[in-house]
Amino acid sequence: MKKQSTIKIMIYAAMFLALAYVIPFLTGQIPQIGSMLCPMHIPVLLCGFICGWPWGLLVGLFAPILRSVTLGMPPLFPTAVCMAFELAAYGAVAGILYKTLPKKKCFIYCALLGAMVIGISEVHIACQNTEVRAYIKIC
Repeated sequence: MKKQSTIKIMIYAAMFLALAYVIPFLTGQIPQIGSMLCPMHIPVLLCGFICGWPWGLLVGLFAPILRSVTLGMPPLFPTAVCMAFELAAYGAVAGILYKTLPKKKCFIYCALLGAMVIGISEVHIACQNTEVRAYIKIC
């Protein structure tokens, strides 16, 4: 029974990784929206909520690196590396907060907001570079 549950979570995590890979194609077609919106965050946050913090962390860590290596966008350094740290923090914190807080609507929003605040602050701490600061201003 436990093995079937693990396989189900792996499939969901793979689906969220695929969504994080594909969704930027939709917003990238419109330059005004594509430069402002970072749509890879949405599947990573959902993965943290649904699959748990370890899977949210892994999907967040690998999504921008995989997209950068295969498609060249975002550029590997500094953008994809910083996005990997940021998205990994989003997925992990969203999963941890969702698991620990009560399952009421207001606490789900608190978990989402907490994940976003901690993810952004983690990027500011981890990536102390002028090129990276330009990325942070974009997203």
